[in-house]
Amino acid sequence: MSRGAAVVIGMCALALAGCESMGTAAQSKTTQGAVLGGLVGAGTGAIIGNQSDHAGAGTAIGAGLGALTGGLIGHAMEQNDQKAQQQQYPPASSSAPAAGRTKFCPVGGEPFSEDVKYCPNHGVELRYKE
Repeated sequence: MSRGAAVVIGMCALALAGCESMGTAAQSKTTQGAVLGGLVGAGTGAIIGNQSDHAGAGTAIGAGLGALTGGLIGHAMEQNDQKAQQQQYPPASSSAPAAGRTKFCPVGGEPFSEDVKYCPNHGVELRYKE
């Protein structure tokens, strides 16, 4: 087996192992895009670099460009999601709700009306302000 094929197999194994944890709430779409873009770019760079006897350089260049591109795409997707969530779940107004209590997100601190149970941005259960 050639060195380039070994690199590609290794990158595929890393990609498959990393995909299981990619959907966690703790990771942003920017991070997910950068990781996946870097893996795809590294694999592509290794294949192209292997054809010109520069598999290591091709892998490094592909990983860098893939991570940058994936991160930019993920960041744009994240901003679009945030805009859509803000339109769907606008923050509570400054006037007090009917029951007199306001809920807030313990992670981001955003205020919400009493009828919202979970933060649409962070997925955590909202708490009441004391």
